[in-house]
Amino acid sequence: MKSTFIFILHFHQPIGQLKSILRRIQSNSYEMLLDLFSYFKDLPLTLHFSGPLLLYWREYYPDYLERMKDIIQNSRFEVLGGAFSESILSILPYEDRVEQLKRGRKLVEDLLGVRPKGLWLAERVWDPTLPSAIKEAAYSYVIVDDEVGYRSGLWRDDTHTAILTEYAGRKIGVLFIDANIRYILPWRTHTEVLDYIRSFRTPNGFKYVLWGSDAEKFGEWWPRENAEPWLRLFFHLLRESNDIQTLTPSEYIKRYGFTGLAYLGPWSYDKMIEWSGGYFPNFLRKYPEANNMHKKLLRVREKLVRLKAPPHAWENYYLAQCNDAYWHGLFGGTYLPILRQAIYEHLIKAERISESSALYYASGLRISEEDFDYDGRSEILIESLYTNFYIKPSDGGSLFELDIKLEGYEHNLINTMSRYAEPYLSGITDYRPDWYRRVSFREHIWKRDASLRDWIENTPFVDVSDLALKHYLVEHIGDGGVVLSAMGRDWSIRSQPSRIHVTKVYEVEDEGKTLRVKYIWRNMEKRFIDPKISIELSLMPKLPLDEESTPNYTVDDAYSRSFTERFESPWSRTIRISSKDYKEIVVENNKHAEVWVAPIETLARTEKGLKKELQGIGITFNHIVALNPGESFETQVTLRWL
Repeated sequence: MKSTFIFILHFHQPIGQLKSILRRIQSNSYEMLLDLFSYFKDLPLTLHFSGPLLLYWREYYPDYLERMKDIIQNSRFEVLGGAFSESILSILPYEDRVEQLKRGRKLVEDLLGVRPKGLWLAERVWDPTLPSAIKEAAYSYVIVDDEVGYRSGLWRDDTHTAILTEYAGRKIGVLFIDANIRYILPWRTHTEVLDYIRSFRTPNGFKYVLWGSDAEKFGEWWPRENAEPWLRLFFHLLRESNDIQTLTPSEYIKRYGFTGLAYLGPWSYDKMIEWSGGYFPNFLRKYPEANNMHKKLLRVREKLVRLKAPPHAWENYYLAQCNDAYWHGLFGGTYLPILRQAIYEHLIKAERISESSALYYASGLRISEEDFDYDGRSEILIESLYTNFYIKPSDGGSLFELDIKLEGYEHNLINTMSRYAEPYLSGITDYRPDWYRRVSFREHIWKRDASLRDWIENTPFVDVSDLALKHYLVEHIGDGGVVLSAMGRDWSIRSQPSRIHVTKVYEVEDEGKTLRVKYIWRNMEKRFIDPKISIELSLMPKLPLDEESTPNYTVDDAYSRSFTERFESPWSRTIRISSKDYKEIVVENNKHAEVWVAPIETLARTEKGLKKELQGIGITFNHIVALNPGESFETQVTLRWL
């Protein structure tokens, strides 16, 4: 009687990871694991290295990569392939799925000198249509979680054998990760882990137990001084065991084959199913910021095809498909601005390269109306050689994306994240989710006694108007800009609401390097009104990757503050935003106003508990205006970068 054990270590770091974190994990985890591999080259271990991590090693740790390559080629190890940028294949067009898998394979072949047979799926997110792309990319089997099998009607014994699945006649093999052992290895004793493996003994060993999880558990999540001796002894016990045979997936398939055909639903591991609501693309509905990136990706793809973009534009496009910034659970990173920044950087870089090569803006600005975010309502896209401005009339006529396309500073200046009602935040009494998306050029009318704290902390009913979420009418689209308008109501006096007509004019100047937004607030009542009107912006400058630094802002060239500090002024006009080694952003009102400035901060769940994350800076210009019947108040806010 014997049992079979398959051990898969998955190495990954996302595109945009801070260099300080890379250095720490490299030292604490990856170096330690490489040392262990050198002692256990005779043990049939299975490894997967994500494309982003292999690229990091090639750039920053070439000697380490060469040592890893040498050990692999002189060992019994098997190396799995995967998507080039560790992307979630189910949210990509078919052509991208195939290209991701082919590029991932080639990267492993080029850097490690081996040809993968099996496939590691990012976050093990399965989709029943994947076999076609997997087969076309020349992989013979894939690793998924046993939860995928259980939710698809398989029994426990089925998920401890290899099965086959197909789509449109394309057939591939499937092996299942055992969730139970993933939760006890390495957190329990060696005896408990080995006894669990032995519980699947058969006369010929055809039932396997497959452990597949993050390499970073050893040395990063679990301190190196504990992880290293535990894993060293575990490998030794596997090597010496007479009743547990360690095999790679390919060895298992060669020895035991497949037990039959099954059809698997669009599932993943248990926690991912919980976080996503059962289906990974639900993240794109839950988080408009994630959907924004995804739809930007689709738009850039269309442009790359149409403009016949060169290869380095496409490489940036594929790097922007790295999964971490598109979702959130315990590990996902849509709440991490540095990861969203990296996605936008690569997308905008791909866009800039394709446009430059095609002389796309030879005739100046391009303005179009398109359903950018696929919600059935048109957005207005203003594009220039140096910038993109995306406006959403149906969401307060707000500016939800501002792409700077200067070489070396490819960045979405509205890379901000709103606060959502996450289940794990329900017990926190002083946390209120945002009731509107934190973007720019959104209008409010405040209660007269409203404060900075009321605004940034979402005190209920301090905005007494309906303008913030108003569907603005598109009155005119011209060569240099867009005119929007809306009729709002000021409900300060519930029994006698006041009608206020707002005209908002977006004008792009200086080849796209300056945006002017002109406002006309008109009293439509036959009586005097004196509302406290407000214009809100949310912005995030580009953050450096080489250190964890906080940007600064200065009000009227007199008061300097960190982004994490709040500030209010009764009579100001100009806010300058700066971050280390990057451009200065200037926000200026042509009239003095009460100014509120505050950090936009979220609380997100991580493997180390709740963490406060800076998402950008919020700015409001508040004017108390006195308007007789038919009178109007005009002001202008300019946004530019130096």
